[in-house]
Amino acid sequence: MLLFVQQVQENGRLELIEDLVQPDFRNHTVEAGQRDDRAGVGETVAALHTAFSHLRVEVLHCVGDGDLVATHKVFRGRHTGPWFGVPPSGNPIEIRVMDLVRFRDGKWTEHWAVADAVGLLRQTGALD
Repeated sequence: MLLFVQQVQENGRLELIEDLVQPDFRNHTVEAGQRDDRAGVGETVAALHTAFSHLRVEVLHCVGDGDLVATHKVFRGRHTGPWFGVPPSGNPIEIRVMDLVRFRDGKWTEHWAVADAVGLLRQTGALD
């Protein structure tokens, strides 16, 4: 899990997704217009790196139970590109996220997430 967070989410190494995510992966909490499959993982990470420069991810908690791993983390960066139709504000942002991932054979097979979308919109100025 931490390899994915550090290398894919934080560093944008999309080429690692194939090695870390099952071909039949499903994301159960996608937003409208997002893909729920493995290709969608790469699209989401690419969109994060387009919208938020100097992206850093801090894992606050990481716990596992059987084939499930949960992380509580904070994404930090600067809003320098469009994010779901919100034009760049230049503001620093923090996105608080809780992820739950099911693993099979050492790879992600299912994903659920809760993120503070309203807090992010406030930080970008979209709710002013």
